Amino acid sequence: MCGPGIEMFLEIEEENLKEKKMINGIKPNITKKTLLDSKTPFGEAMENFLSKLTENAKSHVERFKHMDSIVFKTDGGRKFIKVKYFETKISTDYETGEKTIVKDKNGSIHCFVDKNTGDIYKPAGWRAPYTKGKNAVRGNIYDEKCYEKTDVYGGWLYAKN
Repeated sequence: MCGPGIEMFLEIEEENLKEKKMINGIKPNITKKTLLDSKTPFGEAMENFLSKLTENAKSHVERFKHMDSIVFKTDGGRKFIKVKYFETKISTDYETGEKTIVKDKNGSIHCFVDKNTGDIYKPAGWRAPYTKGKNAVRGNIYDEKCYEKTDVYGGWLYAKN
């Protein structure tokens, strides 16, 4: 038998379907070319990304009485910038009724951003992004439509099933 066969055709078709389901139906059109020649400077694009994440988290915070706010901030890195979220919670002492504000000092990892291209990656762990495969890039900070449907805990970074 010559040629790739039906098995290879089905694998390719399955990959195409997975690509269409990426990031809440938004598949970024990203090239490997550096996007630093964009009209928006990197710092401004990153600030827009962080403010959009914080803005979209407000609806989540309003649903719970024990949460006060969530803020997204960057946390350095050599090649990839960590994006972390910090929760401020309201702790209630039920015996006295006293409420206190408790701020998260360590933060939780949300995603990683490539310093050179602005590509957004889901985390593989606390220290590094997931960079394997064709669909490793989940968006770009220069393309606002990629992250308009964000959520607090990073579910928007994963493919829909």
